[in-house]
Amino acid sequence: MLSDIVKVFRWEVRKNIKSPTFLILTFLVPLIMLAGMGISFLITEIAAADEKNIAVIDETGAVFDKLANALSLTNLVISQHSPAERSSLEQGISAGDFEGLLIITAEAYRLGEIPYIVRDAREHHPALLYEQLNAIIINQRLQSEGFSPEEAETLITPVKMKTRSIAGEEPSLMAFIAPFMFGMVLIFSAMFSGQVMMYGVIKEKRNRIVEILLSSVSSLDLMLGKIFGFGLLGLMQIAIWLSVGLFVGGRFIDLQHIAMTPGDLIPSILFFVGGYLLFSAMFATMGATMKDAESSSQMQGLVILIPVLPVFIASAILMSPNTLWVKVVSYIPPFIPVTMLLRTAATTIPWWELATTFTVLLISIWVTIKLGAKIFDRGILLFDKSMGLKDLRDMMRK
Repeated sequence: MLSDIVKVFRWEVRKNIKSPTFLILTFLVPLIMLAGMGISFLITEIAAADEKNIAVIDETGAVFDKLANALSLTNLVISQHSPAERSSLEQGISAGDFEGLLIITAEAYRLGEIPYIVRDAREHHPALLYEQLNAIIINQRLQSEGFSPEEAETLITPVKMKTRSIAGEEPSLMAFIAPFMFGMVLIFSAMFSGQVMMYGVIKEKRNRIVEILLSSVSSLDLMLGKIFGFGLLGLMQIAIWLSVGLFVGGRFIDLQHIAMTPGDLIPSILFFVGGYLLFSAMFATMGATMKDAESSSQMQGLVILIPVLPVFIASAILMSPNTLWVKVVSYIPPFIPVTMLLRTAATTIPWWELATTFTVLLISIWVTIKLGAKIFDRGILLFDKSMGLKDLRDMMRK
């Protein structure tokens, strides 16, 4: 009955919204994320503001001035020295007076292999220095071959491909990010809330509270109420995490220029909600078969592992989203949500394929809930043991 499902739904929400586990997962996780991003931002800002002194020996006399001009607005400060100072400069690097020593000889200039001496090569990643030095040397080589500075600058400008569809549409970054993020959030939220629901079922089973519940509602109503209750709590968590993410992201990028069409957003939401219901039903069913938290640990790992298998091959799915094997995986119930979210991030899927895979997902949700209710009905009252494969087989036969 709908009224019984609503009663269980309200009871689960009121009980779990005040639990320490829910509060910690909901509020501590974003706080940790904020703290981590804040610390990372501060460290980056401090590192960017910290001047790094680099000694340069330019025997050609053609590079230093241009390199100094190119690095004038960065935190890299270069100073010119004579070849006779090399030994003292290397000692200065060991003492920490210089970050590194760049030696530009005629031979190194000709071969394009410029020595750069540092105290510990593993600590230094001179990407900015390399980028500017490379551009200067290539530009000078072109000018020495008779090209004007403007022509040389044109020749070393990297070529960029600008992708457009036949209709003239440009690829949307958000159309890729949103489904991919939906998939990742689906895994984490289903894992967190599903774990809490599984342990809650086991606790009610051991305390025999479930006997009282089943005297008032059916096993199917009890299971549906739990799934919808934890679904609402999971959506609350996601809303809080998303709000924090958008708040932080708004500090670094202009969110007004990131937009999604309903055609991009609706499939992601549908497969996210469907996947959440499917995984929640799996967790609730597994909880009913276990007698304690210890015996559920391995089964819980299996329940989590099966749906996330597409994540392990995400790179292959993203690179070839329309190959036959990917399409086959898209119709296997435990893999449908994550696989389809990855595919919608990588390509435009025909509407009929979205409809058929979502229909299979809905059918699998209903079958899982119906079978789960049967297992729930029998397994939830087994207080002294866990249900084995033989018990499940016998129950299905009956």
